[in-house]
Amino acid sequence: MQIPGNINQKRVPSRLLEQQIQEAVRQGTDTIIVLAQGQHGIGGRIWPRDKKITIIVEGPVGQRLGAMGLNGTEIAVRGSASDDVGWLNCGANITVLGDVTNGAHNAGAQGILYVQGGGGARCDTMTKHNPRFDPLQSWYFRDVGDSFAEFKAGGIAVVCGVNPRKPDNILGYRPCVGMVGGIIYFRGPVKNYSEKDVQLLPLTEQDWEWLSENLEPYLKAIERYEYYDELTRSIADWHKLVAYTPDERRQNQKIRLSAKDFRLKYWEKEVGKGGIFGDMIDRPFTLIPYITTGKDRRHKPAWNNDQKIPPCMAVCPSDIPTHKRFQLIRQGRQQEALQLVLQYSPFPATVCGEICPNLCMKACTRKMLDRPLDMKSLGRMSLDLPLPQPEASTGFKVAIIGGGPAGLSAAWQLAMKGHKVTVYEAADHLGGTLLQYIDKGKLDKNIFAKDLQRISAIGITVKTGLSVDEKAFNDIMADNDGVIIACGSQVKEGKGLHFLPPAIHHDGSKIKINALGQTTELKVFAAGDVVSRGLATHAIGHGRRCALALHGLMTEQYYEPEPRKVIPYANMKLNYFEFERGNNIPAFTLEREADRCVSCGLCRDCHICENACFYGAITREDLGGGEFEYVVDEDKCIGCGFCVGTCPSGVWEMQENI
Repeated sequence: MQIPGNINQKRVPSRLLEQQIQEAVRQGTDTIIVLAQGQHGIGGRIWPRDKKITIIVEGPVGQRLGAMGLNGTEIAVRGSASDDVGWLNCGANITVLGDVTNGAHNAGAQGILYVQGGGGARCDTMTKHNPRFDPLQSWYFRDVGDSFAEFKAGGIAVVCGVNPRKPDNILGYRPCVGMVGGIIYFRGPVKNYSEKDVQLLPLTEQDWEWLSENLEPYLKAIERYEYYDELTRSIADWHKLVAYTPDERRQNQKIRLSAKDFRLKYWEKEVGKGGIFGDMIDRPFTLIPYITTGKDRRHKPAWNNDQKIPPCMAVCPSDIPTHKRFQLIRQGRQQEALQLVLQYSPFPATVCGEICPNLCMKACTRKMLDRPLDMKSLGRMSLDLPLPQPEASTGFKVAIIGGGPAGLSAAWQLAMKGHKVTVYEAADHLGGTLLQYIDKGKLDKNIFAKDLQRISAIGITVKTGLSVDEKAFNDIMADNDGVIIACGSQVKEGKGLHFLPPAIHHDGSKIKINALGQTTELKVFAAGDVVSRGLATHAIGHGRRCALALHGLMTEQYYEPEPRKVIPYANMKLNYFEFERGNNIPAFTLEREADRCVSCGLCRDCHICENACFYGAITREDLGGGEFEYVVDEDKCIGCGFCVGTCPSGVWEMQENI
């Protein structure tokens, strides 16, 4: 596909040109020719997905070519390019058949830059290296401008020194200032490099092997392969600059005065005792420490483990804590993890594993990195769960009117609490709206039958083919300690409605309830479509909450769901997790998926915070029974926030130290 940068003698704005490129990639185009007219950011931020994307640029190129380029993107420029080529490069391979100006590969982390000519000022500044990936590479055929490799922290730069603009100094004025990592191979003379930051060394055999091997594809890419013999003639033609290690820096540093000695020997000698404001101070001179602990800190860290709920749980109408299930799997408690879902839904395989649109997956934090966790497969693995042990009998009797997802969910919860439960269903079979999925071919009847069998086995009495009228409803109310109405969207004026007594308010189609699902009759609750329409998982969650509220009413244990805030996506540090892309995704296993889980707001017990604390202020305490907590020594903690900045799951948060 060819994309013009000039239409009807009018330059296309950079933003619109990028939109056209992105749209072409989405439609499956893998080779794009851009007829540039000075547009910025060409070829950057393209997500190649499952195949390589090639961008060929002709004409004048603007700034930031390939900026934030991603792995799988190949960019070739038939000419020179402007400032900041490969800025923040994250994996793109860029070839420029000409010169690049200032800031090439500035702050890059991955990818390759091939330059047929030379580079401008401040090229390769602030580059870095993630040890999980190959180091960034920058290749310059001629020479580079001033302030080269300033604050460089990683990556490899190669300057070939062929026909340089400054033959006596191919790395420009004051290269490598503040350089702390990475390596620079160069051929030719250099002057004024930052000797306190880097050291000049000859190449080792390993260096020469790498350079000789990688020069070949570079020279072919820039159409200068005829120089290969000249550039590989002798290892003695090349040198390298590498940063001093922290230990070497300490050894090279001169002895420094302490702040106190400097004040006494130099500062006060020149300006007087107490400094420039000494004559205004009428109290003893003290030094306020730069680093404070205890009550003097402005902020302090708090280990807010399980204080906020993850996005997946927040959007699940059934309130299923999927992150806790994955935590149990990581702890080797697989059966517990699978069983946990039965505390929230009696239909783990039917709903979670089959018919649910899986709102949890759509909200999953992991999708910010690659793809959401496979929670549907997790639901399917719950098909053959054994029957849990109900609590001891309470002697209370409860009636459920309606055998659909809301009614059966409520019945399951109440039976688990030890109550005697009877379900009244007008049809000759249970299931309600779930049966529609079987009829439409969206649900295997055998899967539904297994979940239904588990519900029946817990000891629920079922009366099918029984349509409740006003007299039957009054008898049910009189004979039971509580009633939950879950008959679906059948309450119509003059139809189906009419078994409801005047004491229970409704608008002709929906029953009026409070926040707990309670109607205007104290011991009568309502759940599911009879209250509001929704998905099957909405009905299951509503039935569960009504059941818990009724249980609290009968046992005088008042129930009210505790509202908790959702942890923001930004709190999680996704750089700790392996990136998975393309079609080479391994088969689903519980252990692998549990390891992929970011565990939003729930401590992974990874010890990163403990190891990151310079002063050793954080320690892990074992509480027994698999429980633990991380505690802060207030006398050691300086409130730096390293624990917050490194926590993969966003458990640590900074608070005002009041």
